Amino acid sequence: MEGRAFVVFQQLLDTVFQKAFGEPLSPLSHSRAQALSWYIEEDTGCRLSYKTLVNYADAAVACRQERINPTVTTLNILVNYASDNASSRPLTAWWSYLRTHLQMAEDTGS
Repeated sequence: MEGRAFVVFQQLLDTVFQKAFGEPLSPLSHSRAQALSWYIEEDTGCRLSYKTLVNYADAAVACRQERINPTVTTLNILVNYASDNASSRPLTAWWSYLRTHLQMAEDTGS
């Protein structure tokens, strides 16, 4: 994952953490990773491995974008969980989320 997309990915994970735990993005313990995996599955009907979630959180917190390469399917699941709805276009949720956040950053000059 590269540059600006990684920053949006970090923001997405932060939103996921806020929804699941009511706190900002941080490294995941084994038990919290399992809980997050369960929350996502309950909400979206799709399962993400707790080990994958640990790796993503660790990479996002450490700003190590080269350590991860999530699939679009995984990103769609995270967006659908974070957005509190099953997107009417679940296979394009990530691209819409990315485009929106990049445009917002451009509009604010970030």
